[in-house]
Amino acid sequence: MSLLPRATVLTSNIVDNWRTLDALHPGATTAAVVKADAYGLGATKIGRALKVAGCSTFFVAYLDEGLTLRKAVGRGPRIFVLNGPMRGELAAYRDAELTAVLSSELHLKLWSTAARGTCAIHVDTGMNRLGLPIALVDTETTALRRLAPVLVMSHLACADEPKHPMNLRQRRAFEEVADAFPDTPASLANSAGCFLGKGFGFDLTRPGLALYGGSTPPAGVELKPGVVLEATVLSLFTGQKGTSVGYGATHALTEDRLLATCAIGYADGLPRAGSGKLKGWIDGVACPVAGRISMDLVTLDVTDGPKSVKPGSRVEFLGEHAKLEAQAAACGTLGYELLTGLGPRVQRNYR
Repeated sequence: MSLLPRATVLTSNIVDNWRTLDALHPGATTAAVVKADAYGLGATKIGRALKVAGCSTFFVAYLDEGLTLRKAVGRGPRIFVLNGPMRGELAAYRDAELTAVLSSELHLKLWSTAARGTCAIHVDTGMNRLGLPIALVDTETTALRRLAPVLVMSHLACADEPKHPMNLRQRRAFEEVADAFPDTPASLANSAGCFLGKGFGFDLTRPGLALYGGSTPPAGVELKPGVVLEATVLSLFTGQKGTSVGYGATHALTEDRLLATCAIGYADGLPRAGSGKLKGWIDGVACPVAGRISMDLVTLDVTDGPKSVKPGSRVEFLGEHAKLEAQAAACGTLGYELLTGLGPRVQRNYR
């Protein structure tokens, strides 16, 4: 048995999550965002599974990601490249049938003066990150229509806060954009945007993190974990009263405690910020991290854990019990960062 940490990617759960999200907006297309290697879980295998399930539209960030995904899913599905094209890449977009998302005036100039394939138009409705200014859309609508975009889109800044006034402001701004392109499908909702109601669905939604079990769905919407992250208990021992645990002696023992050291650390994706805050689950029982998380190891207090724990036991750090967003919150971060931060020595298995 390998001592390496193991991430079991549950492709059937990811497919089920896609279907759950698809049911929220009848009549709209539900895409799948698989950038950053499907948030660290493997875009090739996940892309294939989603295609078989009926997903026909994917989003990636870079040309190279698009080329890799095209080889995996074959011709047919649409693949949008969010960061857009650079000079010298246009032939690759055309040959691989990738759709470039145009979000700057430089993109527009490049796309309108060279041989090209299909494009989408990204408009900034208030996030100030990527996107054409609305003022340019107002003045250059005819020129933009000549590019024959297959999609107009924008991105929500505060969708994870359902009551934030920014959501409604962006939706209203985007409605004006969509009205300027009446014959072109429109897209605004990311994962959290899918939960804001039908007014945010438009013609296409773009869930990412929610596919993999992250985000915070409303009551009545259940998402399944997309991955189970496990590590092996290396040693089980009694920490003596008056001693401490880990680097910096930050965790003092006021009584004898049963401790278990596991083969996983921040090199594998457990943030050091989770020291003393994260939990690991052994046979469904939560056991708190004691002391600092180190590069290769983490120690749990298993005094109140299951009697079955022993060297070789498996500890769940993400999964059915170790919820992605709860574990991320314990580290002061987001589910996005936990997934994309899984290290290269974490073995990926697919089920």
